[in-house]
Amino acid sequence: MKAALRIPAEWERHEACWLAYPHLAEEWPGRLERAQACVAKLCRAIAGPGEEPVRLLVKDEGIERAARAEIGEGLSIEYVRADYGDCWVRDTIPVFGHSQEGSLGALRFAFNGWGRKFEMPFDAELGRWVVAEVGADDRFCPLTLEGGALEFDGCGTVLTTASCVLNENRNPGLTRDAFETALRTHLTVERLIWLERGLSHDHTDGHVDMIARFVRKDSVLCMTPRPGAPDADVIEAVALALADSGLDLVEVPAPPVVHGPDGAPLPANYCNFYVANGAVIVPTYGAPEDKRALAVIGEAFPDRAAIGLPAIDLLSGGGAFHCATQPQPASS
Repeated sequence: MKAALRIPAEWERHEACWLAYPHLAEEWPGRLERAQACVAKLCRAIAGPGEEPVRLLVKDEGIERAARAEIGEGLSIEYVRADYGDCWVRDTIPVFGHSQEGSLGALRFAFNGWGRKFEMPFDAELGRWVVAEVGADDRFCPLTLEGGALEFDGCGTVLTTASCVLNENRNPGLTRDAFETALRTHLTVERLIWLERGLSHDHTDGHVDMIARFVRKDSVLCMTPRPGAPDADVIEAVALALADSGLDLVEVPAPPVVHGPDGAPLPANYCNFYVANGAVIVPTYGAPEDKRALAVIGEAFPDRAAIGLPAIDLLSGGGAFHCATQPQPASS
């Protein structure tokens, strides 16, 4: 049995950040170009002020050409051709960590398209391909799980949501104890904190990276809703559970109701930020709450530039900036 991997906190140094360029018109009806433009801006922010090389998956020559034209030149961006479906690499490629010896390891989970809701060709096989591409030590955990369902502080504390990881559409009959045992077999987990459920209208059944994120050891960012705001009961329950667990809370206002192009409400939040080497990149919605959220998150990462980017076009496909990124940690 291999020793468990330590998953670094996201604010630890990265060698690179993996992303994937959106290419499926059926996933972004009438808005594929807008989603591509959003990912291009995210790549520029990570590779520019974020001071972090980007490894961008592109489906073929045509998609690479479109990505290069949208992103522009002069940045540390490697275009990596691969077969993939969705662009949410937080969930479709491995979670990277370090072994006790300091070597790079990659933990893959079973993937079934977020509970068989969005099964796309190649997504279930992409993780194995990425492991081979980077030459990491390949680890596999038989849990059906996505990276966005787990949040790490780098010191052994992990957050997750029961509504996702214990869902019958992923791990039927799995108990909390069995989940913890399976996770501890592969990862260094000193403490697992359970949150009951995530945001409504979240295709992932409530990923934790939409509702709570570590900003430093023992300190977690979550949202505070206005009275009558969407998911106010969920957001309040999250804050209460985190406080009861002994964590320090950093609170930002929840955004107002945000609708997609079809008029349906979206799981808008400020928790789905990405922490690059030199910047923290925060989703914004053209709302009055944006300014306060950006200030609070910037204060939580004083050694980085706080960058707000419009996220509605990307969120209409199911996720935001944390969902679209997967950091590859630097050598320990």
